[in-house]
Amino acid sequence: MNGEGGFPELLATRRLELRPYVDSDAAALLTLIEHNRAQLRRSFAPLAKGVVQTCDARTFVIDSADNWIARKEFVYGIWSKPAMELIGQIKVKNIVWNIPAAELSYFISRSAQRRGFATEAVGATLHAAFGRMQFKRIYLRIIPSNHESLLLAQKLGFRPEGLHRKEFRCGFDELHDVHHYAFTDEDPLPSV
Repeated sequence: MNGEGGFPELLATRRLELRPYVDSDAAALLTLIEHNRAQLRRSFAPLAKGVVQTCDARTFVIDSADNWIARKEFVYGIWSKPAMELIGQIKVKNIVWNIPAAELSYFISRSAQRRGFATEAVGATLHAAFGRMQFKRIYLRIIPSNHESLLLAQKLGFRPEGLHRKEFRCGFDELHDVHHYAFTDEDPLPSV
């Protein structure tokens, strides 16, 4: 099986560190969610609705650690250097180990958007997936109104695989079409 040990616990770029949450991150996670709750409710409803108190954030951290150990999904907090401020999250999920392939989901805090942080975080994750983990495929699902993520997918070399109509019900109970984009081991990795 490829990637026996799972994803690396630290991914670093020039401006970012991506690492799993630890117990002491619960307060920072709650703050990140509180400052972005409206944005998160559309595409990350379980996080927006489920993490409303510090105890919820602690539970999320514990569950993320358990899932990491079980190799079900890998959740990274995205920390900006040098202050080590939590500015977002990226998750490797829906993993199919016998290919191996997975879906990426991510968000960047409103206060840190349009500075290339998502590009760096997704790029670093692609390098780990296709380098150390020997993945064959990583895909993104993006609703049409998320123009920034559509542009990011194209910028990083993801290829469009079609529009799936009425595939996603968001946290506002609206039904959305979803663009599918994929990156495979045949595509050139972006520089990070």
